[in-house]
Amino acid sequence: MPEKTGDTDMEELIRLSVFSAIGTSIVAENSIRGVLDRVMEHVGSFFGPLNWSLLLVDSAKGELVFARVVGRAAEALTGMRIRIDEGVAGWVAQRGVSAVVENPYEDSRWSDRLDLLTGFKTDSIVAVPLRSGDKVFGVIELLNRLDGRPFSAYDMRVLSTIADFAAIAVEKAYYLAESRRVSERDPLTGALNRRGLDRAIDREAARRARYGGDLSIVLADVDRFKAINDSFGHAAGDEVLKVVARTLAGAMRAADSLARYGGDEFLLLMPATGPEDAEIARTRLQEVMAKAGAAHDPPFSVSLGVHTSGQADFDELFRESDKDLYRRKVGPLAIGENLLAALDDEGKQ
Repeated sequence: MPEKTGDTDMEELIRLSVFSAIGTSIVAENSIRGVLDRVMEHVGSFFGPLNWSLLLVDSAKGELVFARVVGRAAEALTGMRIRIDEGVAGWVAQRGVSAVVENPYEDSRWSDRLDLLTGFKTDSIVAVPLRSGDKVFGVIELLNRLDGRPFSAYDMRVLSTIADFAAIAVEKAYYLAESRRVSERDPLTGALNRRGLDRAIDREAARRARYGGDLSIVLADVDRFKAINDSFGHAAGDEVLKVVARTLAGAMRAADSLARYGGDEFLLLMPATGPEDAEIARTRLQEVMAKAGAAHDPPFSVSLGVHTSGQADFDELFRESDKDLYRRKVGPLAIGENLLAALDDEGKQ
């Protein structure tokens, strides 16, 4: 067997060095978004394609989603969905096998639908799967070299190596995100716990420091929750809490954050929301909760308080919304009936 020449050895070392740098850069990312962005950056630099995409599998819908697209027709394709069996990307996703297509017009796996939609003309394709174990969760697909040459089997092997790095990094980032999510969620209701709420408050404080604006919170408290537990059992009480959390989550905006603040108390954090909009939101949530409570067995009711502040003092905001909730919950007669008891409690403190 002939020995490698010095030039060949040097080329191999350079190639290994490049792959090592690419892999290190990708795996160093700690967020899924960061991993995907870094992969697209390296793919563009290394291969020089006219268009390159990273598609993710939506197994529930049997579709591929264009999560990242760079190059021509990127705006038209980003976010688009195709059937999981459509085109070369679909073929790769379903079989977990890489593919290189030098002439798509002579390949039965290719679909011209996206070319017709975007006006792009595909001349050459290379696509590789992203795998976690035996499961394909995405596809990296490159279309057309800048220099006009078709993609080769060597390109496919190199792209597969990058995809392996990407899969490792995505898996790591996913489990980091999942562990963080679990640590910040109430296990019973799925709402944020106090730790998750603290992070949401910190994010909102940073946003307000930069852009200003009002912040509102709505407090929701299950009426006579102890009586529900005493009469129907703690399992029934747990179901009530789940329904409350699910109903509030379904009625809030995407920008809002829902937390379980106490045993039977929930807090809705509403960024960039002034007092009028906050009261409208409270009224709407009250109506939604009334319907959910009346339809539930056992039935229940929820009181909601609201407060808005232009300041960054969350403790003050919470105290005022808590006072508002109590005023709405007990009403004037109940305050009168309990005033002496409250005064007596103060004397004991």
